[in-house]
Amino acid sequence: MANPINMQFPISRGAAGAFAYNEDTLEAVEDDLRILLLTNYGERPIHFDFGANLRSLIFEFQGEALNQAVKDRILSAVEQWMPFVKVVNVTVENSSTAPQLGPNDIHVKVEFTVGNLDVTKVLVQRIKT
Repeated sequence: MANPINMQFPISRGAAGAFAYNEDTLEAVEDDLRILLLTNYGERPIHFDFGANLRSLIFEFQGEALNQAVKDRILSAVEQWMPFVKVVNVTVENSSTAPQLGPNDIHVKVEFTVGNLDVTKVLVQRIKT
């Protein structure tokens, strides 16, 4: 096994019987970013304000104002908790812009790069009730 960086998210069993680990920097950062997006304020002991707190927005009026609020929270959370990540683009869809989504679902696509790596990675995440 190569040098593990962190556990894969969601947590799963690895080939050796323990947890599966990320061995690639971009994959590790993608999992960390996914955890940041899915975490709401108060869910992490000691760090009450850790996370993007997106779930609190899913019952808001579906429209461009909601999309902008989601983008702002993502950018703010990444700046505070993952300053080594450069967000290239954030795309947000909700049921008013993507009818296939449920009435309280938000679909987020974050394009990012890490440090001096010359590679852009895309994280796609659905936030739902």
